[in-house]
Amino acid sequence: MRKLVPLFLFIALLIVSLAPQSANAQVERGEVSVYIRPHVGISYYMGDNEKSPFNFDGGMFDTLPYNLGVELGYQFTSDYSLGLAIRTGDYNQITDFEVPTDTKDHPTTRWGVALIARKLLSQGKIAPYWMAGLNVGGGSTYVYSVACANNGACVEDSDNMAYGVTFGLGLDFYINRSTSFFLQTVLDAQTPDGNPDGNPDGSVNDNFGVDFLGAHSAGIKYNFKRVIPVELTDMICPIDAVDTGAPVTFTASMNEDATQPVNLLWTFDGDGSAEGMTVSHTFARTGEYNVGVTATNGNGKYTSVMTCPVTVKDPCLPAQITSMRASNMSPDTETAVSFSANVSGSEGTYHWMFGDGSMSMDENPTHTYEEAGTYMVVLEIKNCAGTIRREMTITVDPYEAAICREITEMNSAYFDRNSSALTEEGRAALQENLEILLECPNLNARVEGWASAGERRPQELSDDRARAVEQFYVDNGVTAGRLVTTGMGRSGMGSKKEGLSQFRRADTIPVR
Repeated sequence: MRKLVPLFLFIALLIVSLAPQSANAQVERGEVSVYIRPHVGISYYMGDNEKSPFNFDGGMFDTLPYNLGVELGYQFTSDYSLGLAIRTGDYNQITDFEVPTDTKDHPTTRWGVALIARKLLSQGKIAPYWMAGLNVGGGSTYVYSVACANNGACVEDSDNMAYGVTFGLGLDFYINRSTSFFLQTVLDAQTPDGNPDGNPDGSVNDNFGVDFLGAHSAGIKYNFKRVIPVELTDMICPIDAVDTGAPVTFTASMNEDATQPVNLLWTFDGDGSAEGMTVSHTFARTGEYNVGVTATNGNGKYTSVMTCPVTVKDPCLPAQITSMRASNMSPDTETAVSFSANVSGSEGTYHWMFGDGSMSMDENPTHTYEEAGTYMVVLEIKNCAGTIRREMTITVDPYEAAICREITEMNSAYFDRNSSALTEEGRAALQENLEILLECPNLNARVEGWASAGERRPQELSDDRARAVEQFYVDNGVTAGRLVTTGMGRSGMGSKKEGLSQFRRADTIPVR
């Protein structure tokens, strides 16, 4: 059981090294460099003599079981390294035989050389690692046998070379990019069986077949990293002009083997500065700028500079036509119409198309339509962002004289008793109405026929009188669609003074 104590310690360090590191902040350890790892610790032995380094039998620390060593190696990445370790130690337990002997002052120092590969399991401030490799070692010892145990006739042998495999675990504590502190436990499994401890196969207490020499140690690792000057290799700037108020990205490239840390400072020709390999900047004013980036490393000893020109302009905003207006949505053929529009965005050119084949490039044009009708008016705006268009419909009426807008009543035509034939006086009255209707094509009319008291068939007679007036208008150029005729029947009783002639009539009522 006592000889398993180093194994328990080894397992404990294994558990610690493989513990989750979720709260362990990530750091940058040096890469691609030569390193040195001096260490000091306590040696222990497990082999045929069946003693552990912590048996506490009173003879454990008669001499200090020290272990000293140094490792020189090369770090290929921040995770992987390969080194050559040289170490020596006092393994005083190696002579703690259970078989009595009078032999004194057994040699207990051993040396070893190992080729070790190492892998860090994380890049945290506390990084566990494992290591494995090949070893060779030696040191003077006594070759023990049964006879040696019985009578002390032991022979010293100074040429006891052994070889085998090395494995171990450790914890690396980050100090800075080139320096760290470590704790580790390492075990060398060596053969032939008798060379490390003088107990060959078939000798006293031979029950292992392999001997183990180990050490619990602490040390410092230091990377010898020569400074490789930084050199900017490229600078990515915008080729085209950029807009004010819009973020612009700038990127620099440099030699990959430049020694870290590398500081990059961007300057924007009096418009601010920024740090980093890739930066974003927003220019506040238009103009020509000379943008520069300066890279430094080696504590400012090495510097590389690149510049590029940048043109800054006002941004191009797409045009938007929010509304279109006409000074008169129902003009006539003699009225000029003024057009306008609410337009936002960057400045552009106007192209008005009035729907009758006419066009204008003015911002607020004026146009007169020659013919009545319905027209599609189109406005196109072209600016730096492209072309947009909007449409509106306008209805043009024929021109009308002032009387067309002002007239409220027209002449009535009077008829003889029980007659629907127009008289000369009636035609003369209707002729004045006809001239107005022909001059005012937008003016319609309602014709109402009436009969007086005492006339036969008053409803039929009033219908005939209304149709007679309608026919007069149609025969003289007024379209029937502009006229509505209605027989109103008997109009009522009149006084003897006034007579009944005023009720034998047909009225023309203007309708707009």
